[in-house]
Amino acid sequence: MPKAVAKEKTVRVATDKQGQVIDQVVNIIKFMGENRLAEIELETSNLKLSLKKHSVAAHHVVQPQTAVMPMPMMHIEAPAIKKQPEKAPAAEKPAAADNLKTVVSPMTGTFYRAPSPDSQPFIKEGDVVKAGQTICIVEAMKMMNEIKSDKAGKVVKILIENGKPVEKGAALISIGE
Repeated sequence: MPKAVAKEKTVRVATDKQGQVIDQVVNIIKFMGENRLAEIELETSNLKLSLKKHSVAAHHVVQPQTAVMPMPMMHIEAPAIKKQPEKAPAAEKPAAADNLKTVVSPMTGTFYRAPSPDSQPFIKEGDVVKAGQTICIVEAMKMMNEIKSDKAGKVVKILIENGKPVEKGAALISIGE
């Protein structure tokens, strides 16, 4: 029924004074609201007016969300991996490996040896650590995650450079007895 009312009622636009035109445009907007009109076009010899009402529902577009996962940065040091077995005698490595506990990264992120760039590192090679002691940080998604030792012992080797990316499960630190 709003369309029938809109057709019956006309709005005259007098253009002799600018203030009157503005008042009449306001009246036209009220008329649109009362009659639930989404748009209206008026044209006279002196004026052309086109009004469109925007509704939130008409412009709300729902798009399926797709998860955008950044590609993890991989730090591969193939020459270093090849050089380590060449430097260590084969007989010595299995014997040392029996006494070593390797702390691995529980997540993908960035490895840090200290709580801040100007702080002392949590541990150094040769330090003795207790079970539950914080030994490094892995930053993931702007969250600093403290990594704690699950074994007491001596830090034999820190396997990752400070500030380098690590993958989940990557060996970080070797602790011996």
